[in-house]
Amino acid sequence: MLQAFRTHKRWMMFIAMIFIIPSFVVTGIYSYNRMSDTENDLATVGDTSITLMDFDNAKRQYLDNFRRQMGQSFKPNMLDSIEARASILAALISDRAVALEIATEYMNVGEADAINLVKQAPAFQRDGKFSVEAYQQFLNSMGKTDEQFVLELRQDLTRQMLLSSVSQSTLASNTVARRIHDLLTEERTIRTFEVKPDAYLKSVSVTDDETKAYYDAHKAQFAVPESVDIEYVILSPDSYKDIQASEDDIKTFYEQNLQRFSTPEERRASHILIAVTGEKSDADAKKEADELMAQIKADPKKFAQLAKEKSADPGSARQGGDLGFFQKGMMVPEFDSAVFGGKKGDLVGPVKTQFGYHIIRIDDIKASQAKSLAQVRGEIEALYKQQAAVRQFAEDAETFSNMVYEQSESLQPVAERFNLKIQKAENITRDHEDQLLNPNVVEALYSFDVLEDKRNSNAIEVASNTLLAARVTQHHRQTTKTFDEVKGAIQTSLKNTKAIEAARAQGTADIEKLKAKQSVSRAFGNKTVVSRERPGAYAYEVVTAALRPAADKLPAYTGVQTPNGSYVVIEVLDSKKTEPSPEELAMRKAELAQLYSNPEQSAFISGLENKFGTQILKDEYKPGYQPSEDEQH
Repeated sequence: MLQAFRTHKRWMMFIAMIFIIPSFVVTGIYSYNRMSDTENDLATVGDTSITLMDFDNAKRQYLDNFRRQMGQSFKPNMLDSIEARASILAALISDRAVALEIATEYMNVGEADAINLVKQAPAFQRDGKFSVEAYQQFLNSMGKTDEQFVLELRQDLTRQMLLSSVSQSTLASNTVARRIHDLLTEERTIRTFEVKPDAYLKSVSVTDDETKAYYDAHKAQFAVPESVDIEYVILSPDSYKDIQASEDDIKTFYEQNLQRFSTPEERRASHILIAVTGEKSDADAKKEADELMAQIKADPKKFAQLAKEKSADPGSARQGGDLGFFQKGMMVPEFDSAVFGGKKGDLVGPVKTQFGYHIIRIDDIKASQAKSLAQVRGEIEALYKQQAAVRQFAEDAETFSNMVYEQSESLQPVAERFNLKIQKAENITRDHEDQLLNPNVVEALYSFDVLEDKRNSNAIEVASNTLLAARVTQHHRQTTKTFDEVKGAIQTSLKNTKAIEAARAQGTADIEKLKAKQSVSRAFGNKTVVSRERPGAYAYEVVTAALRPAADKLPAYTGVQTPNGSYVVIEVLDSKKTEPSPEELAMRKAELAQLYSNPEQSAFISGLENKFGTQILKDEYKPGYQPSEDEQH
């Protein structure tokens, strides 16, 4: 059922999870090594081992995923803690237990299913069609072959099948769903007024003694950390801007990569599928397909009508069997060979595939077309420069590294040799982190040779094909700002604190007056209806406070201080609950079931770990591990 499969929602949901949310699951779960060196074993699950290599590969994959997701916020050392180490091994153990369960139960997603999902994935579509180039770029970025990725995809889908069967068994009660609905949708009619701290800034004062007492009690707050000013140079492919491609280079590149600049052949076909089912044997399906083939040969005009009446592929049947245009490799192999092996107008079949027997008509052919050299000249020049720059960087990287080490008194020689700009940065502290001046660079800056002897750092790889060397130009020791330097800032902060306290005192006093039916100086605003689901313009704190008084004790007065320091006085006038519709109740139950499914899946995986037996062999990989003093130093 080619067309039906191409639009299968549930599977597409799985593929979306893989492409949109990069999985932290360690793929290749079946390829564990039974013959590993036991000294490198970190844990056992059943009769299989998890090795140090498995752990390093998993950690690398986590870091790659974090790097793609976090961009500039990524920190290379973010998984270097004891907790992260234990978590990575725990994930490996869970994955291994799931893999063993899959193998024990002979669960599997077929290769053809996985391939078809890849071809329909939005990430690999260009102008509504599967793009071999986009897919290949993705594989290159992941460092995988097509065969590796398809295998891992099959494994991940099989894992999703197993775990989704657990989550789908989770049920939520009507009572709890109704209670959640009430909590989210209960409406309160309120009026408010705001007591702002700004109104009290002029009336509050801060003495010098208060300011000095705060300074003495919070000196650490005014510490200026140790820092360094630095200069640095970067060598990368971007350093080679003068590379130009000759005419011969452009022509040779074009001729060698002609397929890259060509539009692949596309064919349009229609089909009638006779499926093999529980009620219809293979022989019966073949006989029916042969009879249909004879009818169509006798009267080709009947093809569309017979497709609508007989085809087991409902998606294409509605279109008279039309599958539209597609490229070679987008259909299952047998179907693909039949379509691309014939001529326009040919009637082919019956062709047997995993879906049944197909009668195929080749409706149209769009021949492959190559773009001219003139059309792709700019693209070729850019590609040539990029590739040539990477080659040149690879040739110069060792020389760069040697020069910054051997001529360590200055960065000027290496800057002149490679025509690099010496860049500067100031106030780099020991905990400074960004994508360029990462923890490895900072550690080098504070090493004895660089900090005290003022030598160049070694060449440090800060990104793929990117080397950085730095030197310290100024070292600033840790100091504490003097009282006179921070006196004004302290007084401003203390006045703001006192003004906020005054606003709160006034607000609570107004509430007491209102409860006693006395007048206050401020007037309430217009009535507004709010709920947790629809807070309107109000802050979360205000809505929560408005829902706090008991519904049977209204009207009532309450108040809350918001994060900006203002105190909001609230008059709660009325409460209203709405009966959920069947659709709303179903939605709440589905949300709860999803919420419940996470602990259900965790419990299921924990049960599998107990079933197969797990053991962590290295103490330093166990949760809660406490290193000895020797290890800490």
